[in-house]
Amino acid sequence: MMAMSTSHVKVLLHANFRQITGKKEIIEEVNPNHTLANILSKLAKQYDKDFNKIIDPKTGKVNVDTVIMINGKNIRQTDTKLKDNDVIMITVPVGGG
Repeated sequence: MMAMSTSHVKVLLHANFRQITGKKEIIEEVNPNHTLANILSKLAKQYDKDFNKIIDPKTGKVNVDTVIMINGKNIRQTDTKLKDNDVIMITVPVGGG
């Protein structure tokens, strides 16, 4: 008998995202069909502010002012499927200006 265990991803928050939440990391439960967009919209509902700007409404991708990495790989596609123990880092581009 196989028990259905819940899967979790770790969301690491940096820069303004850490200030908004007051947290360095958040553990989110995911099901097998969860994508990055699911997590981002959940965070946007919960925390509002800059989380609402992560997804570019025109392209549906991660906007250029935000850097999202999953397990160390830079991700722009919000339909990226999430797996148990994925580590998602949300930050802003360093430098520039």
